[in-house]
Amino acid sequence: MPNLLRAVVLSTVALLCACGARQNPPAAEPAATAPASSSAASAAPTPPTLRLPKDVRPNGYAVELTLDPKVSAFQGTASIGLDVAQPTSIVWLHGKNLTVKEASLMQAGATIDVTPLKSEKGDFLGFSLAKPLAVGTAKLRVVYEGAASEKETDGAFRVNEGGDWYVYTQFEPIDARRVFPCFDEPEFKVPWQLTFHVPAGNVAVTNTPQLAEEARPDGGRTYRFARTQPLPSYLIAFGVGPFDFLAAADSGQKKVKTRIITPKGRAVEGTYAAKVTPEILAALEDYFGIPYAYEKLDVIAVPLLGGAMEHPGLVTFNSRMMLAKPEEDSLSRQRGFSDTQVHELGHQWFGNLVTLAWWDDLWLNESFATWVTPRIIETWQPSWDAPVERVQDRSRSLDSDSLLSARRIRQPIDTANDIHNAFDGITYGKGSAVLTMTEEWLGREVFRKGIQRYLRKHAHDNATAKDFLDALSAEAGKDVTGVLGTFLDQGGAPLVTASLECGAGQPKVVLTQQRYLRLGSQAPGPQTWKVPVCVEYAAGNKDARACTVLEGERAEVALPEAKTCPAWVFPNAEGAGFFRMQLAGDAATKLLKTGVAKLSRSERVALLGDVKALALSGALPASEALALAARMAQDPDRVIVESTMDMLDLSSARLLPEARLPDRARFLRETYGPRARQLGFVSRKGESEDTRLLRPRLVRVAGRDGADPKIVAEARALSDKWLTDKRAIEPEMVDAVLAVAAAHGDAAFQQKLLTAVRAEKDRSTRQHLLGALSGFRDPVLVKQGLSLVFDKALDPRETMWMVFGATQHAGTQGVALDFVKENYDRLVGDSPDALLPKDAAGRMVFVAGGFCSPERRQEISDFFTTRNANAPGGPRMLAQILESVDQCVALKSAQAASIESFLTGRGTPRPPQAPTTR
Repeated sequence: MPNLLRAVVLSTVALLCACGARQNPPAAEPAATAPASSSAASAAPTPPTLRLPKDVRPNGYAVELTLDPKVSAFQGTASIGLDVAQPTSIVWLHGKNLTVKEASLMQAGATIDVTPLKSEKGDFLGFSLAKPLAVGTAKLRVVYEGAASEKETDGAFRVNEGGDWYVYTQFEPIDARRVFPCFDEPEFKVPWQLTFHVPAGNVAVTNTPQLAEEARPDGGRTYRFARTQPLPSYLIAFGVGPFDFLAAADSGQKKVKTRIITPKGRAVEGTYAAKVTPEILAALEDYFGIPYAYEKLDVIAVPLLGGAMEHPGLVTFNSRMMLAKPEEDSLSRQRGFSDTQVHELGHQWFGNLVTLAWWDDLWLNESFATWVTPRIIETWQPSWDAPVERVQDRSRSLDSDSLLSARRIRQPIDTANDIHNAFDGITYGKGSAVLTMTEEWLGREVFRKGIQRYLRKHAHDNATAKDFLDALSAEAGKDVTGVLGTFLDQGGAPLVTASLECGAGQPKVVLTQQRYLRLGSQAPGPQTWKVPVCVEYAAGNKDARACTVLEGERAEVALPEAKTCPAWVFPNAEGAGFFRMQLAGDAATKLLKTGVAKLSRSERVALLGDVKALALSGALPASEALALAARMAQDPDRVIVESTMDMLDLSSARLLPEARLPDRARFLRETYGPRARQLGFVSRKGESEDTRLLRPRLVRVAGRDGADPKIVAEARALSDKWLTDKRAIEPEMVDAVLAVAAAHGDAAFQQKLLTAVRAEKDRSTRQHLLGALSGFRDPVLVKQGLSLVFDKALDPRETMWMVFGATQHAGTQGVALDFVKENYDRLVGDSPDALLPKDAAGRMVFVAGGFCSPERRQEISDFFTTRNANAPGGPRMLAQILESVDQCVALKSAQAASIESFLTGRGTPRPPQAPTTR
């Protein structure tokens, strides 16, 4: 899955501003359970700690579920075929919050008496046997009960949509065990067959085509489905409710049936999804050279789901991402859906057809699905700037990787915490960027053939990093593990420094490397990478390129086509390298004087990201970085302008004294306001898609943050109109206009929003309103608004985002932190009445990510250390927050004077030299 909200660190932070030879050993596996001796019979069996023993494996499941979406409880019967590798008196499998009613085991036609066991940790079910299983096959039958949650969106969960109840599922990574007793690890890849008994008026859907629908004596219906191809438990999915279905064109070379599934009465809102899904699948089949492997392709809209998920045959999508009334649809939503759909359908090969063997190789799923998205978009929709936006994403991944507490791409998975932490910006973003670098180093066609070799060899099976690296090396005709291994198996990224030498003889560039670190983080020791580097340079009237692999601390690159000293050099051609770049000596001056206009759009985006990074590390005055941002913000190119907005962290309010905040607002107003006012709030006939996408970004920055009086006044007026007439604001602009109005809003406007959100039945509109309510700047109003989180008439899975939204502004972040501290037990405590599931406890610390003082750091540490130690994924989340505060404190100490000097002394930014785009 992409998953915006699954990769919780990135998703929450976004809300505040969706290959080596060395193999890490798998987590230690518990020894197979030996037959119980008479002396030990009374001792409680010891359950596994993370992974199941391998003495018994599943060979297939047949599950029947009796579900009524109107009630939480459900009943299940699971028949699990077993392969017994060695005699054992206990069968362990996963089961969480399941109550076993009956259990029986058959082997060789004989019944073996079974005693259910349950571990204290609650993730394992054991079955103690009256006599040991023999080597061979067996069948375990379990009758049990479980519950669908109304607090979360994992396991099986319930949602009321439009007055009707629905049950949906989300099992990745370790939540299938909440619905089935099962072997809930990715290596156990076997067929499943599901049957559902549901009340009248409901329909069941799952991964495979329906075989039969039968009437039940109670008036309900029974739905029986075909057996799946071999799948791990995390890829099983189902939905139950009064769905509507919208047929799409048959998809792929096999012409599989394709449908869009929506809540009742909303099929028309899936029109765009129905149009593009078959197109995307065709493009992916063409790239991989392998047909889509599954029997159907349903795409189902799921209210409140955090992103999307790639289940074969039943791809799930957050309903707001996937559905829109035609009159309320927007370009950004359509592009967002398409990007995510490429990602999810890319998983049909990377993840579904070939599945990781254990969670340390999650990158084999998520890095590849993230990487393939712009690769497909650039040919399917060439006007969408996917190659340039890829470089923006690379820079953000390098930002994530600047923390010492960041994971490796291939991080050992030794605890359940490690599994929860694996779905982050490193696995998705850094992994994707490293694959892009490798692809450019080896050549696109070699890389593509290596992928195809890997997929064909391991189809319908599990694989490891070594399997992929072997396939890629075989196709490349050389060992690629040396380069990829240094990026996969160690944290951080290089800072490559380049100096131009033009003495006697051939001009050359001298490269050196060390780990890039921001101010506030200390190097753990020397690190080097094997870094593919391509230097772009001026060779007379043309551009040339010279490439090498920087393997040690220093390397030289000759510039053979340069007859004289080049006018400029740029040592990261097309921004493909996963490293930060620094030009030493006069190379930087030359580039900024004559070379910037010669750079491609991708290279200019890379340059902006690196300039920001140098300021964050203390290698460049922040004033110089902000001056470059102001200059390039006048560029006509949308992506360049958006990249300058990414640099605005250097002028964050948390780095400034209150007296300088008006200067900051003036800077933003003068830099982005003229174009924002020129574009206005309404699209014009014939304007480009880039203009439509840029308009809300400019209005938000110039109005919300820059306090442009004209923009603020118009936003307030439009917001008042929109509350009674949803046609008053164009769909593309709703969130931006409401954000501006709320940031400068008063108690009266807040009351209008509160009244509206309590009365609103449409979930999409309600989420617009909640987003606006999180954006007020008056701490008193924010505190009052947060009481909405506990309003029993609203779903906490929606309202809780107001707490994180309140952290967007330095002046209200303290209110959000105080709210969490004061209400922690009510939010995520041990009581069944807690508003949110215990699994959400670790994420509460993200309300503290924007602080910038030693005092606040101590407060965060004091409150969260013990709590996060006991929360899923909590220790690393806290470590990253504390390190980010350390970095901010150090940045403020080193760069505040430079930032203030720029904000108080700058003039009107001059337009840049007209760029020449290659």
